[in-house]
Amino acid sequence: MSVNPDFDLAVIGSGFGGLVAGALAAKAGAKVVLFERHTRPGGCAGDFALGGFWFPAGATVVTGLEPGGILRQVFDALDVRIDSEPLDPSLVFHLPDRTVHYVADHEAWAREFGRSFPGAPAGYGRFWRWVRLVGGEVYRIGAALPSFPLERPADVRRSVRAVRPSLVLAIPWLSTTVGTVKRLVGACGAADADALIDALLLDATGATAGECSAIQGAIALDLYRRGCQRVEGGTGALAMRLVRAVRRYGGDVRFAAGVQRLFPGDAWWTLALDSGERVSARAVIANVPPAGLDLLLGRPPRIPKPGQAWGAFVLHLGIDGEGLPALHPFHQVVANQDDLERPGANALVSIYPGRGARANRWSISVSTHVQPAAFAVPPSESCRIRAGLEQRLLAAARRVIPDIDRRVLLLRSATPHTYQRFAGRPGGYVGGLRQVPSVVALRAPTRRVAPRLWLAGDHTFPGQGTVGTALSGVNAARDALEFLGKEPPL
Repeated sequence: MSVNPDFDLAVIGSGFGGLVAGALAAKAGAKVVLFERHTRPGGCAGDFALGGFWFPAGATVVTGLEPGGILRQVFDALDVRIDSEPLDPSLVFHLPDRTVHYVADHEAWAREFGRSFPGAPAGYGRFWRWVRLVGGEVYRIGAALPSFPLERPADVRRSVRAVRPSLVLAIPWLSTTVGTVKRLVGACGAADADALIDALLLDATGATAGECSAIQGAIALDLYRRGCQRVEGGTGALAMRLVRAVRRYGGDVRFAAGVQRLFPGDAWWTLALDSGERVSARAVIANVPPAGLDLLLGRPPRIPKPGQAWGAFVLHLGIDGEGLPALHPFHQVVANQDDLERPGANALVSIYPGRGARANRWSISVSTHVQPAAFAVPPSESCRIRAGLEQRLLAAARRVIPDIDRRVLLLRSATPHTYQRFAGRPGGYVGGLRQVPSVVALRAPTRRVAPRLWLAGDHTFPGQGTVGTALSGVNAARDALEFLGKEPPL
């Protein structure tokens, strides 16, 4: 056996957490290798081809690329140029009886909200002002790239930039919910306005107002108006830019190279690959869910308990877009505002027109939250559930493109089983933990799971979305580089 490990740092998984960590570590001069079981990067924010159409694997709305945004800071640190186009409105809402544009300017949103919900009590205006103030402060804290939870002196040192007098705006809300805030300011009594708020929160945090962390909810509601961007190729294209950054700084990215097991040693880790090859590294960052890490370590997986996390059901449609007008790329469709957590009641419709010679071949993805346990049934029952959800999500797409039925050239769907098989998500859970007060900010799950081993991804601070997972990668890279004696770029 070699007296020295093969690499300074091994990264398992090419989700945004792993890619950001690997790229930053490579730029810092570490000898990096990144292993990805599939042939495309990005994980749940990646992409794939099917039947001649291109589809996102999961995450679709891009945020964090605005000046000072977390993703923008990452790409600037890596000297990677990203061309993006701000979206205003960021989303188009389709409630059962009206359409609402979630516009960027706060005053314009106040007018749009008043026009759309003329009977809403004045407390809703106070609620949106609270969102602007507290969400803005939480945004500033996030842009300072803090390292939560505060477990070591290094975390305090890295987070000190976030400490300003304005921090008092966020502190009182650390242990409460958005629903409590709404009651305090009198934002109650308008069921249709509540449905819009809950739909946004459910999609961004996995929880509706009654359970969603107030500080996480504030930034979720405010971020859409700060930095929604259109990027050619979506999040999958951003992931490929990060792959190129790893390689440009001397790192090695290996696709179709899954890691089966991790073995600890006195001075380094040994990684056993699907191919039978073994490599060693002084440190490891695992961009996998905690249950996935359990499997890598040869122990029973810790599957989220009921109510802790969600799975996803996604309808992928390839359509003939001939004659269709230009459409906004993102539409939130609320079919049943009385039970938003019912599968299909709240759906995100993402639209990707074709380009060049394939301009008429449009890709549509329609996603909704589901409980993975609902699919742990006999195949015949699972097929019945799948067929029913396909019809519900097709109806959501019909709200955006009324004649979509006659245009469909390809129809496929992804269930929690799909995400378990292709995205390495044990149990089919995606998006991390629901953002309730007990799991956010200072109470977030630790990323430090063993000596020289760190987690990155949507299950550690700050949680969901490409922005959240990118910051998890920044923090994992900081820890690994500190151990390796190198200066982090961020």
